[in-house]
Amino acid sequence: MRQIKRIKEMSIDERLANTNFPLPAIRQVNMAKHATGISLGLGELKGFEVDNKIKQAMTESWDDGAACYTQNAGLPQLRKEVADRQHHEDGCSYTVDNVIITIGVQNAVYSSIKTLAKLGAKRVLIPSIHFGIYKKIPAEFGLEVITYPLYDDFSIDLQSLESMLQKDDVMILNSPSNPTGRVYSDEELQALADLLKSKLTEGYVISDEIYGQLVYDGEDFHSFSKYFSRTIVVDGISKSGAVAGLRVGWVITQNEKLAKAIISNNATVISTPPTPNQWAAIPIVKGDTKETIKHYNKTLLENRNKVVSFLEKMNITYNAPRGSFYIFPKVSGILGDKVKEFCIQTAGEENGVVVIPGEAFGAPEYLRISLASFELEEGLIRLEKALKEWK
Repeated sequence: MRQIKRIKEMSIDERLANTNFPLPAIRQVNMAKHATGISLGLGELKGFEVDNKIKQAMTESWDDGAACYTQNAGLPQLRKEVADRQHHEDGCSYTVDNVIITIGVQNAVYSSIKTLAKLGAKRVLIPSIHFGIYKKIPAEFGLEVITYPLYDDFSIDLQSLESMLQKDDVMILNSPSNPTGRVYSDEELQALADLLKSKLTEGYVISDEIYGQLVYDGEDFHSFSKYFSRTIVVDGISKSGAVAGLRVGWVITQNEKLAKAIISNNATVISTPPTPNQWAAIPIVKGDTKETIKHYNKTLLENRNKVVSFLEKMNITYNAPRGSFYIFPKVSGILGDKVKEFCIQTAGEENGVVVIPGEAFGAPEYLRISLASFELEEGLIRLEKALKEWK
């Protein structure tokens, strides 16, 4: 009790001096990268050619007031295109009033959770293998964060999920997934929706669909809002447009009053998104860049197959991804409990390679390999050498 009291009595400077701010595992590995290293840890389509329609839309935006603010909820023209695209995805009716433009998907998740916390949410359920912000953001608002289990093939353990759900929970869903590349099928999404319709009667699903356009194998992507009306979709252009630096995302919900609440809460964080970047997003949302996205997917499929061949040669357990641009093999059979140490050491070596430890995603037995590299073959040669030499 004395220690707790002492902490409460500390000044800001004393707390600052006695608090650690550890870097996330992804940052630790990337900061360790040697100048001669190859990165297979990329979270963007870096080096992929950006469609000229995006560049043209941004250039022309200066004649349409690009130097001025838009509405807090974003550019009406972009919001209308998002609404139309979502209608095409799920058949539901949307207007601009259902859409909030954000500075990337991380901002979209943040403002959605902030709003739901203010409305009384107490718990957030996230997949056991997850992108780090799913855990960090709810914790910042004092919400309890609970992980729901996945099977070895990264599908959802519905029976376990059913046993832990409460009617007013918030659940985060990510398909296609970072880091696993898992894309849930129509049957899987319908089974999940059937469960949630009976159990999650007062809560919401936040469905992170940022990789939805990057599906290169098997059946097409399906938005979860098609199956479950209490879905808040967060999405953006960073991945499918190869324009992560533009930072344009959005939130869309069938509940217009909830959308207004999210607009209000987001305006205190960002005021408005950058105007020219929103104009640049319109061709992607409209589908004008679909041929370029097909080319991206062709390259990602080819790279996926190269990594699969490598993993089979190395006798490493994996699940072949169908979407996003990652593969998430289980390497504890080679590295034991030293996966993170391996990643940091290998990144820092001359002529090394960067791969991301699964610890960053709540799965320390795995590592993440990005398929978004034009140096993939040389990177895999270096990775093979590092794995064979690891002691």
